[in-house]
Amino acid sequence: MTLFEKHIDAIEIAVKTAYWMCFVAGFALLLAGHMTVLMAIAIGIMWLSRVTLHHIQATRTRWDDATAEELELRREQQHAHRERELRLQIRRLQRPEGRSGGP
Repeated sequence: MTLFEKHIDAIEIAVKTAYWMCFVAGFALLLAGHMTVLMAIAIGIMWLSRVTLHHIQATRTRWDDATAEELELRREQQHAHRERELRLQIRRLQRPEGRSGGP
């Protein structure tokens, strides 16, 4: 597991916070009429935040898919195990009772 994956929740919160702070700052700069390097930086950070959030969503989707596959595999294994148990029980019940070699 990568550092990104270990701290994905904290990263998501930080990225969302940075996005909204830059949005507010950019809006304030726009209203003030200051189209400067600060505005370009705010837009750049907002764009980078969206890319990061998209990557976080893709990672979570991949985790969900992997979890679903593991769950399905576990269900199949449990089903196969239960079938084996039932077959063994049927064989035991179908055995002739007279194997003990009695009178």
